[in-house]
Amino acid sequence: MKKLPSRINSLFPQDKKIALMGVGSELRNDDAAGMYLIKKLKKSIKRNDILFIGGGTAPENFTGVIKNFKPDKLIVIDAARMDIPVGEIRLLEAKEIGGLTFSTHMLPLPIMLNYLELEINCRVTCIGIQPKNTEQGFTMCEEVTASVDKLADMFFKALIT
Repeated sequence: MKKLPSRINSLFPQDKKIALMGVGSELRNDDAAGMYLIKKLKKSIKRNDILFIGGGTAPENFTGVIKNFKPDKLIVIDAARMDIPVGEIRLLEAKEIGGLTFSTHMLPLPIMLNYLELEINCRVTCIGIQPKNTEQGFTMCEEVTASVDKLADMFFKALIT
């Protein structure tokens, strides 16, 4: 688990296809962080070499879409209980997430990501955002909202230049 670098351009290999997948439940407050990020980016970035996926609570349903796109890199954004301050963001390799609590997905996220890494030979990186509240509700807390907005701005700057 590493802090997100201040310059995230290194997450996005040049001249490569990238898939960005937000996961989580929009019905569980801060668990919607990944979905919120994808919605923001999808509105403002239009590139054929980037695939935006709102994976919801069943990201495994999108493995076919990802395989057909054949990305060089898959970045998954999700709320993750990491025992750090609320709203903090961490960069994780897929193999690191086994012990963390990632949302409420049908298929455990590490299994799906391992499958995709092996099946399409792409590098997978996860970005976890520490939630405050994942009980039923429709409102992300201020800390998580601010972190996702900051992350969206960083992604936007890295992907439009």
